[in-house]
Amino acid sequence: MMRMRPARKWYSTLGAGVVALCLGGGPSALLAQDSPPRTAFVIVAGVGGEPRLREAFHGWAVAVAQAATTRFGVPDSLVVLLAEDSSRARVQGRSTRENVMRHIARLAGSSRAGDRLVILLFGHGSTQGTDSRFNVPGPDLTPEDFRTVLAPAREVSVIFVNTTSASGDFVKVLAGPNRTIITATRSGREQNETLFPGHFVAALTTDSADADKDGRVNLLEAFTYARREVERVFAQDNRIVTEHALLDDDGDGVGHSDASEKGPDGLRARAAFLEPAGGAAVAADPRAAELLAARRAVEGRIEALRARRGSLTEDAYQRALEPLMVELAEATRALRALEGKKP
Repeated sequence: MMRMRPARKWYSTLGAGVVALCLGGGPSALLAQDSPPRTAFVIVAGVGGEPRLREAFHGWAVAVAQAATTRFGVPDSLVVLLAEDSSRARVQGRSTRENVMRHIARLAGSSRAGDRLVILLFGHGSTQGTDSRFNVPGPDLTPEDFRTVLAPAREVSVIFVNTTSASGDFVKVLAGPNRTIITATRSGREQNETLFPGHFVAALTTDSADADKDGRVNLLEAFTYARREVERVFAQDNRIVTEHALLDDDGDGVGHSDASEKGPDGLRARAAFLEPAGGAAVAADPRAAELLAARRAVEGRIEALRARRGSLTEDAYQRALEPLMVELAEATRALRALEGKKP
């Protein structure tokens, strides 16, 4: 484990700003220098087929869209929900290939360096020959479609979650720097209905997956919770496991089911939080706005550093990471103190 040194003059400008806020100082110039990264969501419910699955896919998509605005504090303008039936509440368009590609391109194109784009797919997956597909009304979406539309987003942190059957092949096509890819299966050959999406949505919308009890759920916790719940259901029913979820966040295109913060995958996902520190209640408190902005800025810098880890020596990486982790701890401590004062 990395040994922390006392915070001294090697604190960066951001660290000094966080400390000033923690000590009750006035607004930091930090916020003018480093605006917090924005998060945008594209949530897609594909073709459902039978009514039971159509309702399940739609319900999961709506639940995540609601969590994005109420739990994660993302503005409505940055949350896109596309579904098979475009007449239903909250749905902004039909989940056709054209609409999915257009909205991703729009949000990616308007993003700044350090922003985050989250794409979640609910529905059926299939294979045609050796190619995987995400089934939507009209022409299906392929991994190559997503690679093409995401290609310009080189400086945007991409979280891509495909919860469908036959989704594993998306990992090797979409993996890359600054990306976290999650799939419900490990290959296109696992084509049974998946249990993963229901548990993954539960991880994002409740506190069930908060393994370290810090008041928030990071992406690694959500993935691990859903994977273990799937395994538990299969074991409880004494059935052969027909799905094996994968996570890739080191960019090598080789996902792992047992991803952890010890690698090779899991470092990036462990630092990726969708929910602000202290939860939505604190996020809505004007007194917490500066601290939240500071914390998100630090998290963005940690993500960027981890994306560059392969180009640094281990010593250089640890030296750069150490002050950022101290800054993160200071901001988290102040937010928890603020939350504790709320009636």
